[in-house]
Amino acid sequence: MPSNRGPHPEDPEQFGPDQYERLRAAVRDLSWLRSRGYSGGSTQKLVGDRYQLKRRQRNAVARSVCRDARRAHRLRARCSPGAVAGRELHVDAFNVLITVEAALGGAYLFVGRDTAYRDVDPLKGTYRIVQQTDPALALLADTLSSLNLEAVTWHLDDSVSNVGRVRARLRHVASERGLAWRLVQEDDVDATLCDVTAPVVTSDSAILDATTAWLHLEALVHRRHVPSARVVDLRPDGERTSRDRDAH
Repeated sequence: MPSNRGPHPEDPEQFGPDQYERLRAAVRDLSWLRSRGYSGGSTQKLVGDRYQLKRRQRNAVARSVCRDARRAHRLRARCSPGAVAGRELHVDAFNVLITVEAALGGAYLFVGRDTAYRDVDPLKGTYRIVQQTDPALALLADTLSSLNLEAVTWHLDDSVSNVGRVRARLRHVASERGLAWRLVQEDDVDATLCDVTAPVVTSDSAILDATTAWLHLEALVHRRHVPSARVVDLRPDGERTSRDRDAH
């Protein structure tokens, strides 16, 4: 029986509403330090110790921060759904699929300073099919179909386990719905997506720093299909605006 991409047992306590203030303060302080050239694990430890954060809280904070200049670039590059109509879209397959699976499974997702959604358990070469895989692919297909795209290319990292099974599922969804998806299995997805000129879908920081256009597809799926998902906004005070919410 496939496993479930659900929350860690400690997450409800560590990421409940009573924790938001200090988590957001930690994101603010660590971003301030990063923006002024302070990097490395010692800086992250300094902030984590100051706010007495536990391990998973520290991971969530670290994945939500970015330097001011990088945040500004990523927000400028973010496309509205209407802006990608008639264009090709390149999807970071595992990155996006795992995020939507987590939303469906009740795992916690975090809104970083750049508005991208991330979890605290990033992919490290191992991927398993879970109960949410097929429903997640169906919701992604529904959302992509609504955008009137010229083409969709899914990029799958050849080094990740079960890549063949995921590719087969993507092919099945595309065939069943009559979608002309292009599936590319390659050694270095990040390098490819850093170089494409068309809009991309990813929450990978290096790709977001390199791209000139990205679509927040995960937020569209969340708002249209999984409104009850556990999405915790860790943007500091002054950065959580209605304009950002509407742009999703």
